Amino acid sequence: MKLSIIVSAAGLVGYASGMACPYHLLKRAGLLGADVVEKFDQLKDNPELAERFIQAQNHPGHQKRDTLIGPRDTSGNLDLPLGGGLLNGHLQPLTGLLSGFLLPTPQLPGLKEIPGDDPDHQFQPPGPHDVRGTCPASNALANYGYLNRSGITTFAEVADAFQTGFGFGFDLSVFLSGLALLAGGDLLTGTYSIGGADARVPNTLGPAPGMSSHGVFEIDGSITREDTYFGNNANFILQRWDEYVEIANRNGGQFGWETNGEDNGYRYDLSRETNPEFYAGALWFAVSHAERVFVWEGFANGTDQNADWNNIAPFFLNETFPPNWYRRGTPFSIPQAFGEAGLLFLSNPRILGGNEGSVDNFVPLPSAVNFTQLAGNPAELGCWLVENILDVAPGQVRGAIRENFDLYQGFLKGVILPFFTDDGFFNCNFTGFFEPGNSEGEEPALGLSSDGSPVNGAYPGIGVIKPHSEPS
Repeated sequence: MKLSIIVSAAGLVGYASGMACPYHLLKRAGLLGADVVEKFDQLKDNPELAERFIQAQNHPGHQKRDTLIGPRDTSGNLDLPLGGGLLNGHLQPLTGLLSGFLLPTPQLPGLKEIPGDDPDHQFQPPGPHDVRGTCPASNALANYGYLNRSGITTFAEVADAFQTGFGFGFDLSVFLSGLALLAGGDLLTGTYSIGGADARVPNTLGPAPGMSSHGVFEIDGSITREDTYFGNNANFILQRWDEYVEIANRNGGQFGWETNGEDNGYRYDLSRETNPEFYAGALWFAVSHAERVFVWEGFANGTDQNADWNNIAPFFLNETFPPNWYRRGTPFSIPQAFGEAGLLFLSNPRILGGNEGSVDNFVPLPSAVNFTQLAGNPAELGCWLVENILDVAPGQVRGAIRENFDLYQGFLKGVILPFFTDDGFFNCNFTGFFEPGNSEGEEPALGLSSDGSPVNGAYPGIGVIKPHSEPS
């Protein structure tokens, strides 16, 4: 993890909280850029930020709470209309129309070779009827059978698989899978496609466009995918990968903080300059930064958190786990993910907003908050992101959200929001949030499935830029 900038800024202001310097986290930082202190000059006046962020890394989550956790109404009472909530770190059963909904469970954490010699989880290339999408992590999990190899999966299966395959925390895994379900799945059955729309996913509340539907998990300015304005968003653009590698080569061969900060800014600038429909709002912020954080926190080898070409390239090019690869030894949590996403933004910030029909007509997103300040506070950033993401994310239920508002609200309150309320870290107040926006009722664009691994199992293939030298 790139805590180097925080520690550097903390040193500039004489940070001394009595907390030991997090050397185990600095180990994940990789190489430091010479201008790192200058980039985070704004932190000099806020030493409390360093302390709060370091505390977030060790946030115990909900594992030891023996009381039910969930959102509360204006009177302070638990507000779980369809059940759910967290008890001792486990989601509780839902009721009503969601009573048959399968829920994920916390998986045993720890450093582990993936897939190792597990006979049930060896690589198989996708068959002609198997779907794959724009997320290399989900594609790899399906190729090894941690997800259904067809690519048609469930909310519970994905949340469990991200814990097992990558060592993500229960909270983060549930949040990611829940967002994917809302973005393009069938809410009543908890089923969705990791690619585009598929007849095997029920459409009980309207079209289920799949995880690759544009605007939630797939956004403009992504690492390797094409902006939807120019064509198929499921297409892997090898030139983008080559440019990504070239930036990594300038940063010691590491796909870490410096590489992703530079590439993210470059992708934003290119889309803003060429795509008349480019839009960078809350979802763009969350996805464009989180997908990059997951590169060095999820794809790096857990033995030493090495995010070099040998560990990262197989995921992007073959959608496979590298040889002798180990998942993370310690779970990666929501506070860490939001905190690192915010700091990545601060390392190379851009203006939130969008082009309104022309690249010469960029309109900044009006905001009642100082986003630069917000991005430096993991707890406040998390609340802001969740409120804004869940206000615009629902894909499958968009066309019927007004008719099924209680169902949608019950799922959010029972399954997603307990991780952001009453836990001692976020304590978000969502009492005034649950109202369909004016844009609800618009059908989402159907997602598209990719055609399989970008280089068809041939990495390092012809035309793929390799590291100039092995990182030391």
